[in-house]
Amino acid sequence: MRTADEVLDLLRRGMASIARQQREAIEAGEDPAWVAREGSQHALNGVMAAFQSADIETAPLMALLSALSAVAAGSSLPEMLAPAATPHRRPDAPEIEGKKGRLAALMEYRQSQGLTRKVAADWVARHIPKELARSLGSISRRSVDDWREKWGGDRGAVPGAGRDGYLAMRTILLDHSPTESGLITILSALAKSPLG
Repeated sequence: MRTADEVLDLLRRGMASIARQQREAIEAGEDPAWVAREGSQHALNGVMAAFQSADIETAPLMALLSALSAVAAGSSLPEMLAPAATPHRRPDAPEIEGKKGRLAALMEYRQSQGLTRKVAADWVARHIPKELARSLGSISRRSVDDWREKWGGDRGAVPGAGRDGYLAMRTILLDHSPTESGLITILSALAKSPLG
């Protein structure tokens, strides 16, 4: 049986390897959603193997691994992964909301550089990389402005991943004061990032 330090070291190395492989696969043009799902399955398998080597119960993780395997095989969505029924439009996934919040911060930053609200929102909408636009859905000047209204400012009205993304990006922008070309670089990095 492995010690706790040995298990943590095994997990650390395994997760770093999976993250590196995911980045390389996305850079090689693989579908980010497929890469994320496959990487998550490998990560979960690694966690379970490490737990088992330390005699830690893994049964609670088996249902999740089985559900991910079913989705990867093209089966119907397992019941445990089906979204809860809501009377209105389902909310975005936290990572999508986080990215929208970051875009809201970019709009606000452009305003702070002297652009009008309309022009700043239009600038963000026009400069979103295609791969990011695919994951976010339809993006217009109006949608960017709505995200700024929802999550931006000193006291964003709606807490959650969108507000967290806005605050994280606002801090980066205030700390580094990027130029317009720097903002394009930030947008490109955001498009490649699996995080919110």
